[in-house]
Amino acid sequence: MSPTLSKLLVVGRAVGLAGVVVVAGGSGVWVASAAPARLAIAPASASSDSKPARDGRDVLVLPPAVVTGMGLQTAPAAVPTRPRSLPPFSGVLAADTNRYAQVRSRFVGEVVSLGSVLDPQTGSRRTVRDFDTVRAGDVLAVVWSKDLGEKKSELVDAASQLRAARATFQALTDALKDGAAPAARVRDADRAVQTARVTVERAERTLRTWRLTDDEIAGVRAEADRLADPTAPRAESADWAKVEVRASQGGMILEKNVFVGGMVDPSATLFYLADLTELVVSVQLYEDDLPAVQALPRPVRWAVTLPSQPGAEFAGTLDQVRPVIDPVQHTAVAVGRVANPDGRLKVGQFVTARVELPPAAGEVELPSAAVVEDGTDSLVFVRPDPAAGRFVRRPVQVRRRFADVVYVAADPAGVQPGEQVVTAGALLLRDALDQLPPAK
Repeated sequence: MSPTLSKLLVVGRAVGLAGVVVVAGGSGVWVASAAPARLAIAPASASSDSKPARDGRDVLVLPPAVVTGMGLQTAPAAVPTRPRSLPPFSGVLAADTNRYAQVRSRFVGEVVSLGSVLDPQTGSRRTVRDFDTVRAGDVLAVVWSKDLGEKKSELVDAASQLRAARATFQALTDALKDGAAPAARVRDADRAVQTARVTVERAERTLRTWRLTDDEIAGVRAEADRLADPTAPRAESADWAKVEVRASQGGMILEKNVFVGGMVDPSATLFYLADLTELVVSVQLYEDDLPAVQALPRPVRWAVTLPSQPGAEFAGTLDQVRPVIDPVQHTAVAVGRVANPDGRLKVGQFVTARVELPPAAGEVELPSAAVVEDGTDSLVFVRPDPAAGRFVRRPVQVRRRFADVVYVAADPAGVQPGEQVVTAGALLLRDALDQLPPAK
């Protein structure tokens, strides 16, 4: 490198220029920098291999010393990997009607007690209230039902009759063998057994219709067996006519319509339960975004955020886009779900949902610093051979931007994935290429 060239490079760095390109041509030397280009005329004494040159319209060839002095840096263009985000959708949270449950008594009767829950504040048990959380199978109320007591007694009576009929049939069968009983009486005893069995089955079916479990029915049969003992007490069990009203699912008590001493029947809803560990999200989806959303593979993932909880994000899925477009707002209602295991989300809250689209086909990902723009055109400089000082200017069409990367349209004449693009010094290369005289 000539003394003049070295002096100009050092001076350029000292005055704070981003980089210096020294061009020797004809009878002088000029300097181009990140600031508006200024010519610095000096005697030319450099050899031909140290002269920057322009090769055609879009190629700049720089000597190694100039490339080093400018501090040029490159990075590879890449296939897009970052998802695209649609504009956030605004909406509201609601309870899932598929997770509702209405709790009723199976029988007409009087409420004799209410269930209890563990109070999280005191650590002791107390009577259930509105907005308590219960588990499936928890006792919510106890009803005393005369009807249930009567139906259980009917089964006990039928079971007792069946036992007696079987004993009579067995005795007559033994007597028939000894010729002590006529065959007609044995046949009548057999019909009595069959009749008693049908009565027992009918009583059991009635209790099952009232949704008594097999264990409860077995308990009634055991009571009949106990009463068959002549020495067994005849006092009726204190729980004989009690009905436990249990939670059919886990969830929160949204509404409690029962109190001790109240009369209830199967048509009255005693408790409304809702499982709020997953909520429904209803948002407005713009018509222009419909094709992109509907083209996504199912399930469509989305992230839900709340203005009241900055930084918090909740995962969910978009399940359905309803087939009606609002003619005024040009939006459709999109319905999905969001997980709420810890109860941080509340029914009725306003939310925004964000859907990410996969990287678009036909795009190339570039570092933001690689794209040079003048308000009209966008371009990049490609270094085909990292060991050579040859830089090719290529126009690009910007599709979308982020803080650190830019996505440009894939074009056979543009930059290709894997090519090295200049990320530091691209503006200097553009100014130098524009000011160099075309190659002869």
